[in-house]
This record gives sequence, C-alpha cells and structure tokens, in this order.
Amino acid sequence: MDGVPPWLKAAISKRIDILGQRMHVHPRHREAWKQAGELFDKLRESFSDEQHRQFVEWEECMSLQESKEKEELYVRGFLDGFQMYASLDELIDQIPADERFNKEEPPH
Repeated sequence: MDGVPPWLKAAISKRIDILGQRMHVHPRHREAWKQAGELFDKLRESFSDEQHRQFVEWEECMSLQESKEKEELYVRGFLDGFQMYASLDELIDQIPADERFNKEEPPH
C-alpha cells in the first residue's frame, strides 16, 4: 500500500491479528469454526495423499491472499475515516464559532 508508513502497517497488522484471534474463539463464531472443522475432516478423508497435499497448498495460498486483501481493506478504511475526520474538522473551522452547535471558541 503506497504512502502508508511502515509503522502504521505494523500497528494495523498487529491489531488485525489480535482481533482475528479473539473472533476465532468468541462464542458467536465458535460453532461456525467447529462446523467448518468437521466438514474439512470429512473432505480430507475423501482425498488421496496427493490430493490432500494439493488442497492444503491451495488453501494456504488462498488464505494468505484473503488475509492480505482484508488487511488492505482495514488500512484503507482507517485512512478513509481519518481523511473524513480531517475534512469535517476543516469544514467546522469555516463555520463561525458563534454559529456552531457547541458555541465554543476553537483552541489556538
């Protein structure tokens, strides 16, 4: 992601990892993960050793790509939110202080 500082990428990546771990064990998601595991076990039993190896290789590739895309969406959403905040802050500065909702003078 061009223009995103490495420290921000690292912070967001860590946050995504933490959230992912929490979601994986959260009761709301536990049943779905259990069902997915059971279905995978049935599928694996039907594979030959070579088919299993190929499937695992494919799954790792897909999982990595999906993770990269989700992380990029998260970063872009964060940056969009920050840009919106900055834009709204800029617009608020154009409204005279006595016409604002909170009617406070901005700090200078």
